[in-house]
Amino acid sequence: MIPKIIHFCWLSNDEFPPVIKKCMNTWKEILPDYEFMLWNTETFKLEDNIWAKQAFDSKKYAFAADYIRLYAVYNYGGIYLDTDIEVIKSFNDLLERPYIIGTEGLGIIEAGIFGAEKKCLWVKQCLDYYTGKTFINKDGTYNTLTLPRIMMAQISKVRTIKEIHPNNLTVSEHKKDNSILFMFPKDFFCAKDHGTGIIKKTDNTYSIHHFAMSWVPKKTTLFPNIKRKLISIFGVRIINGVITVLGLSKLKTFFKK
Repeated sequence: MIPKIIHFCWLSNDEFPPVIKKCMNTWKEILPDYEFMLWNTETFKLEDNIWAKQAFDSKKYAFAADYIRLYAVYNYGGIYLDTDIEVIKSFNDLLERPYIIGTEGLGIIEAGIFGAEKKCLWVKQCLDYYTGKTFINKDGTYNTLTLPRIMMAQISKVRTIKEIHPNNLTVSEHKKDNSILFMFPKDFFCAKDHGTGIIKKTDNTYSIHHFAMSWVPKKTTLFPNIKRKLISIFGVRIINGVITVLGLSKLKTFFKK
């Protein structure tokens, strides 16, 4: 059984931005009986993992958090949430399962929210990726492989990854079959499209990942945010058509002016 623990990371000393505060308020409202474990430089010893230490020292906090979230769920059990996750309804009816994880779309694992029992085997397989690995390469560049890709590569070594609706997967089957990683459909944990910003909430939706990218410089997120705003007004087809006609690079130049 997955314990009622919510793990989250905040490694910088910056104050929570408004969008983060708004999301985290839903945790307390919807999950009042859960324990909340903050992971920062006081609760996690960065010296214990060279990857996390180098990523933190390079101010690439999201990559340090990639390791820490796996460490937290593996050693304590519970559910990890990115701070820009809005909780829609309680996870209580999922806790009897050995783990919960979903897709962000296109068959890719959503790494911003997942949960598992303590010492879950596939979480350990993901942690193993970091054994002896450094975040800073020998040539001084960073190892910026995203966590969803890491998780899928590690898990695929020993399991098939299969998307399935939980109504078609009993708790007993979920616990018994270690040859498959069962991944719930996109609308369960990631009801917002990363590219368009469009939210498609359903009766299945437990959470919405808002992809706030609070660790990314505002200069980097300006164009994606403008694009999402325009899509919300004019629709996907019109905006994508404009981008195709004018050219993405020209639009970026325009918005920088």
